[in-house]
Amino acid sequence: MAELNIYQRINAVMSECDYIQKKQAQQGKGVKYDEVMAMIRQLLIKHGIVMVMRQTSMDQIGGLEGKNQKVYQGAYEMDLVNMDNPQEKVTHTAYAHGMDGGDKAPGKAHTYAAKLMLVKGFGIETGEDEESRAEKLDRQNVINDEQFNWLLKYCVENEQLNAMGSQLLKAFKIGHLRDMPSSKFKLATDIIKERLNVGD
Repeated sequence: MAELNIYQRINAVMSECDYIQKKQAQQGKGVKYDEVMAMIRQLLIKHGIVMVMRQTSMDQIGGLEGKNQKVYQGAYEMDLVNMDNPQEKVTHTAYAHGMDGGDKAPGKAHTYAAKLMLVKGFGIETGEDEESRAEKLDRQNVINDEQFNWLLKYCVENEQLNAMGSQLLKAFKIGHLRDMPSSKFKLATDIIKERLNVGD
C-alpha cells in the first residue's frame, strides 16, 4: 500500500463507503457526525489516510433576540494526509455555524464542518429513505440491448410507440424504453404477455 498516492487512497475509501440514511424529520434531519465517523474511521486507518483539521477563524455573529443563544461562525480546513508520505495531502475547506446558550456553539460549528468535509470529500451518499435510493439505482441500471429489442417487438409499430409501449412508459414513469430499469424488465414482460397473450 505504501506506493499508493493520496488520490488512490481516497478513491479506495470512496469505493468502500456505504450509504448513510438520513433520520426522519421528527428526529432531526441530516446525518450525524458520529454516524459518518463510525463508517469511515476504519477505512481511513485501513488505507493509510490521516485526518488533520484546523480552525482558521471563529467569530460571534449574533444571537437570538430575547434568548441567551449565541451564534458562532468558523472557517475550517481539513487535510487528508498520506501517512506514508506526509508531504502529500488533499485539503478541504468549509464554513460552519453553531448556536448554543452555553459554551458549546464553537464546538458545534467545528463538528458540523468536519462532518460536511468528510461527507462531501468522500462523496458519501445520504438520502431520506431506502426507497428513494433504490429508485436512483434503478435509473442507473437499465435493460441491455437484447432486452430492449424484445420490448421493441411489442411496443413499437411503424417506428412509432404503440398503445402497449405508451402504457409501459406511464406505468414505470420513464421517458423511453431504453430507460427501463433492469429490475423491472421481468414485470414489463409479464404485463406484455398477459395483455397481448404472448407466449414465452
